[in-house]
Amino acid sequence: MRERSEMSLEIKIERAFRARDCPSSLIERRAAIICDDEDALWFYGRKWQEISLDDWRAHSGAFFAFTAEAFLYYLPSVLTLSAGGRCDLLAASSLIGMLDRMPEPAYWDEFLLKRMSGLNQEEYGVIMEWLLSLSGTAMYEEVSLMRAYQTVDLLATGRPA
Repeated sequence: MRERSEMSLEIKIERAFRARDCPSSLIERRAAIICDDEDALWFYGRKWQEISLDDWRAHSGAFFAFTAEAFLYYLPSVLTLSAGGRCDLLAASSLIGMLDRMPEPAYWDEFLLKRMSGLNQEEYGVIMEWLLSLSGTAMYEEVSLMRAYQTVDLLATGRPA
């Protein structure tokens, strides 16, 4: 039964993010390339559906180096690979850590706002459903998942703006 709902979530994730195009730029221009930038550049030209668990494990620094456009394009791969707590993925833990904020937008940082503001309702909805799929898996603390869910809910209702 659980497997069926996870498959359904995967389909919802794919549908929610279907309109996003492969990004033309993966990193912000800097004077020097750092390790996280190299991880992000590895993704160049790859479709999010092609990214595997091993790819994310080998290039986990990309999560922090991506432009907002690239972050949102590759986000569905993180959601799909880790849905239901089927694997321990650093990018998924980082996403939860980014979203695990006080329910007070004044305390949110630019990294969060730049990447997570302005998604459509369907995208916010599948992120919230993904968070619910992790509940009870013992991979994440329930209080952390709850705060992350509240953050996404606030973003979806437009209250942080």
